[in-house]
Amino acid sequence: MAFMAVNPTQPTHDIMNQSTNAISYIRLKYVKSINEIITGGALSGRSINNSNYRELINERVKAIMKRLVGTYSCNSISNLVRDVNAHMDQVRDALIGLGYEKIIDSTFILTSRLAIGLSNPYMEALELGIAWDPIANLPYIPSTSLRGALESSPSAAPCLTALSPVNARKSPVEASPVVVLDSYPTYCPSGRGLLSIDIINPHYREVEGAISETDVSPTPLPFLTVSKGIGFRVVIMANRKRVKHKVMVKCKTDAPGDYIYAAQMGNECQGMCTAQVLIEALKGAFIKGLGAKTALGYGRFSTK
Repeated sequence: MAFMAVNPTQPTHDIMNQSTNAISYIRLKYVKSINEIITGGALSGRSINNSNYRELINERVKAIMKRLVGTYSCNSISNLVRDVNAHMDQVRDALIGLGYEKIIDSTFILTSRLAIGLSNPYMEALELGIAWDPIANLPYIPSTSLRGALESSPSAAPCLTALSPVNARKSPVEASPVVVLDSYPTYCPSGRGLLSIDIINPHYREVEGAISETDVSPTPLPFLTVSKGIGFRVVIMANRKRVKHKVMVKCKTDAPGDYIYAAQMGNECQGMCTAQVLIEALKGAFIKGLGAKTALGYGRFSTK
């Protein structure tokens, strides 16, 4: 690991700043809030019942989120951004040393908010969480999410075998020649905030087993998103050592071009995975959106 931005065991206090481990802070504040509510210190004379208990918890969770949003201004996290960018450089260079070639290494800017990892276990105290790296102390896009978005992109069809080499029984036959790194925010414009708070506003309670329009009680649930205008660095590498042999020998050509993977299809090379196909698939995935709530416009990136 090239960076160690924070101590994962922090904090032992209520102070929140850019050097405080966010996950530990959230859990500590949540546990303290529960204790205060149970002991009656936060009830102001009201008795505990399911309604006001849930209301008080939501108030505390929202306060924690607001503190996190205020702390993670772009001006105050430049050291975290710098460290994670250096970490990505180190991983990329290590892969190059192992024979991988760089296919994509660019920063893509969010054109809408990003909601990703709502059920992230590290953020379970918030009920609706966000994908968060406890070491980098930053939100991120897991490599599995990026790879899944690539595979679901319509233009990725020629590269599906390269991304997940399987046989007719859908069992893995070899390691994928494509490596997708976790993506981190490496561009955070001055004067802006890395995080924003949004809400989901469910009107009906499924546990009640019935829907009555006259009795609905909307319950706003806050959740964290990455703000519009933040840039995520995406690094995708490929090992072409195997494909050069397959393309040049089995496909009867002297020029492998930008091929990444070539499954054996007689002597035909048509439809094989190339770097350009992978780039277009990523653009398609970014236009469609990553993460949750993409049908509502979340998680979209500029592809220019």
